[in-house]
Amino acid sequence: MTASVGRVAVLALALLLPSCGHRGDPLPPLRRTPPALGEFRLAQRGDALEVSARAPRSSVDGVALERLSIEFLWAEGTVDIEKAGRRKEVSALPGARVVETLPVPAPGTLVRAAARAAVGRDRGPRTLILALLAQAPLEPPRETTAVLAPEGVVVRWTGPVPEPVTGPSLRSLVTPDTGAGPPAGAQGPGLPPRSGRSAPPPSGAPAPAETETEEAPAPAGYGFHVYRRVDPARYGPPITAEPTTEHGVLDPAPPQDGRACYEVRAVASDNPLIESAPSNEACVDVRDIVPPAAPSGVAVLPREEGLEVVWTPSPETDLALYRVYRASGDGERGRVAEVPLGTTTWVDATAASGALHHYTVTAVDAAGNESAPSEAAEARRR
Repeated sequence: MTASVGRVAVLALALLLPSCGHRGDPLPPLRRTPPALGEFRLAQRGDALEVSARAPRSSVDGVALERLSIEFLWAEGTVDIEKAGRRKEVSALPGARVVETLPVPAPGTLVRAAARAAVGRDRGPRTLILALLAQAPLEPPRETTAVLAPEGVVVRWTGPVPEPVTGPSLRSLVTPDTGAGPPAGAQGPGLPPRSGRSAPPPSGAPAPAETETEEAPAPAGYGFHVYRRVDPARYGPPITAEPTTEHGVLDPAPPQDGRACYEVRAVASDNPLIESAPSNEACVDVRDIVPPAAPSGVAVLPREEGLEVVWTPSPETDLALYRVYRASGDGERGRVAEVPLGTTTWVDATAASGALHHYTVTAVDAAGNESAPSEAAEARRR
């Protein structure tokens, strides 16, 4: 009887103790909602508007996205971009930059645009609104040329330097009938940081939202942008940080052993970007055209078998061979030998006895570039 009571007590105590295998409440599923887009841009290029953005790679909870879309929104004037704006949804790959073109309205028209990412019905946050004033298409540059030089590729072109334009000011975004400020989240060149509040409203009127004070738009860069691509790839960003008002630039770092192509666009503003259509394309095959340094320490030593020419090894790392040149008496200089890399001596067994011979040595690199001749050394064969 006592043993039975003991077993019952142990069983009751076990039921009261928490199970060591208890996992707690189940965690909610990870969200597939995409985060905010990166690198959102609004530009006018030639006779088209261009909106672009970088698609995210993962959701707000870190779930890798296999495919998504980007929704572009745009509107003319100061209408509510969500209610009255136009929309276009474009498929995107994670991490890819998506570019979409839109028609340009009449010059002077205010254009505002925004974008968001979407995965199915899950919508990410909308970007801030960017704005620009549409311009008449700029005259594109012409007669673009690209010439390979020892220091890089020299790109030149012709065409007028465009007049600079400024982005929309705060006054451009004020609705005439209400005096209300721009929609929440609006931004663009000429929109300074929030720095003041409107005057107190009349008694009984709703308080207006915080608005920006009027300030002059910040100056934007203008001139020309030069773009480069390596055939067959597409064009990347401009090769200079800011537009240039000159009609030529040096590309000091073109890709070696490739075909580099260049185009030039006139720029009336780089913030927001307002460019012309591209110039003609100019391409050049990039290769090493820089000759190595001339050899040094050249000397000529008489030997029984002829005249021995010696020189100091060249420090160049891409050398292929040396060339030895000879001029006898008042005669012209001519090549008499090619010496493989690793050898810095050569015996001229054909030198005529009794004549004074002058010798120079050049270095040749793997690309076939030949150095200037070394200083001459002379000797007379016995």
